[in-house]
Amino acid sequence: MNSNSQANGQEQEREGLARVSRRRARTRAELLAAARQVFAARGYHDASIAEITELADVGVGTFYLHFRDKDEAFTTLLEEGFQQLREQVTAAVQASRERRQGEPLLPVIVQAIFRHAYEQRNLFQIALTGGGLFAHVRAFRVQNVLAESLMRTLEAYQTQGLLEGYDIALLARFITGVITQGIVWWFEHDEPGPAGMAEQALLLLRRGLPAPLFEES
Repeated sequence: MNSNSQANGQEQEREGLARVSRRRARTRAELLAAARQVFAARGYHDASIAEITELADVGVGTFYLHFRDKDEAFTTLLEEGFQQLREQVTAAVQASRERRQGEPLLPVIVQAIFRHAYEQRNLFQIALTGGGLFAHVRAFRVQNVLAESLMRTLEAYQTQGLLEGYDIALLARFITGVITQGIVWWFEHDEPGPAGMAEQALLLLRRGLPAPLFEES
């Protein structure tokens, strides 16, 4: 075999492997998209691998080439969604810094979280109400991801002396609780949208409740 023939053979082999890799990635993405629909419609317990593969138009055996079981598909779906949230928050913060110096970052982060959560509210519904093994752990994971999105900014505020006396980790959880309840609201309501929900949450965080509610009559 001459060098040209050998090079051509190697190139064809690489192209073949690349096609297989793309096809595998496409099948995995289609399985996750189908799993997301089925979990959202059925809940974790009533969702079946057979229904997921039927919706993805692949055989049941193909499912097991990508995921160990239903729980792994469920967990993968959530973790990839959480990573998208992190990326959107990071992008929003970066865009804010490029626009102008001194723009407060906490509202930017809250708004970014609500925008993502509104677009992906069926994913959050699965995460917070999906059931399955360790359902409470997954719900706590949602809280962790949201709190992580806030921590760096809150720590920076504390360094600047703006949050003196606050327990930052606890404060992040308090704010996360407000955001989480806003997301839960969307499981049964479409309004307010992300901008309105962020406005309501920020109003509470910025101003708190009226002082007369805590005063003796």
